[in-house]
Amino acid sequence: MKISKLYSNNDNFKTIVFDKGINFILSSTNGVGKSSLFKLIDFCLLGDKNFLGQEHFKDYIFYIELQISSNRYITIKRPTKGGKNIELKITKQKSMLIDEIDFNIKGSLGVAKSYFENKVNYSINKFRTYITYFLRDEDNQSDVFILNKYSASHEIEYKTLISNLIGIDGRKIRKKYELDEIIKKSEIESRSLNSVQIDLEKVIEENKTLTNSHFIDRLKDSVAKYGRIILDKEITFLINFNSSNDIEFSIKVKNDEESNDNLNDDLIIKKLLCLIFSSALAETYAQKRLIKFVAFDSPFDGNKNTYEDGIYNAILELHRKGIQTIITSNENLIHNPKNLLEIKNEYMSGYLSNDDKLMGDF
Repeated sequence: MKISKLYSNNDNFKTIVFDKGINFILSSTNGVGKSSLFKLIDFCLLGDKNFLGQEHFKDYIFYIELQISSNRYITIKRPTKGGKNIELKITKQKSMLIDEIDFNIKGSLGVAKSYFENKVNYSINKFRTYITYFLRDEDNQSDVFILNKYSASHEIEYKTLISNLIGIDGRKIRKKYELDEIIKKSEIESRSLNSVQIDLEKVIEENKTLTNSHFIDRLKDSVAKYGRIILDKEITFLINFNSSNDIEFSIKVKNDEESNDNLNDDLIIKKLLCLIFSSALAETYAQKRLIKFVAFDSPFDGNKNTYEDGIYNAILELHRKGIQTIITSNENLIHNPKNLLEIKNEYMSGYLSNDDKLMGDF
């Protein structure tokens, strides 16, 4: 799946036509809609609509067109008000459907998700669960694995998610936690307790065999590759089991003479480790039916961000691998004049300013 077009019934919205390769949305300043673009894409892809709750947007209808195969597109039409009026339509070519009345289906969010997933037939179900690992707004760039919506949840929630994403059966990972909870209950009978403990030992041994797969090896290699491209450092993706035999995931900058463990706590490094993981995931899934884009909000931001050329080279590499990229940035944060000229001449899909905001003045 790649994003083809984003538009609205309201002329105040700045229509964006996306290239199937590299897309830069540049701006002259902050506060013109770069970050809102990510929330809007998420909304159109059947996500949360809280940020569109303002009275100003009550009559807006947004459309997102997605390329789901070489000659197949699906458009999702989603008004900002009403819960059962989402519409979807399959077309054989790029289209503008503002005046279209004949859609394939109309219904609630659940109906829309079921229809969409049936048509795209992804390698893993429930695409909404995983999409934020490919659609990284600024709220989801502080931790590689723990998305903002899971920050207050029990660790099993994100660990199940990551397990499924990298080809490990998350149900088995979750089962270990469930058995732990049963054992903690003091009222359990001794006979039942023995049975549960036997089941627990079996689950632990089974889980430890799940982390060895060709897919995981390829993902680790891809993480290392994008780590070298972006940071010019050795980055390792590790899957281990802690002293409680619970699964643990980590991505770290390896110690060397020029870096230390403190580098892993640097805010810019944390942001770019998110970009590295998203890029590695997209490349590893490139030959499977799944999301084929990496959208990343403002990767060049940061007072001490010295990795501009590496970030840009990673975007070019993703393009060579057939992965669409959508990148936002203030123009003045791209300091290499050669890169900026190439972006403006070849890869700029939109430019936002105080006089030309994404969703107008409100």
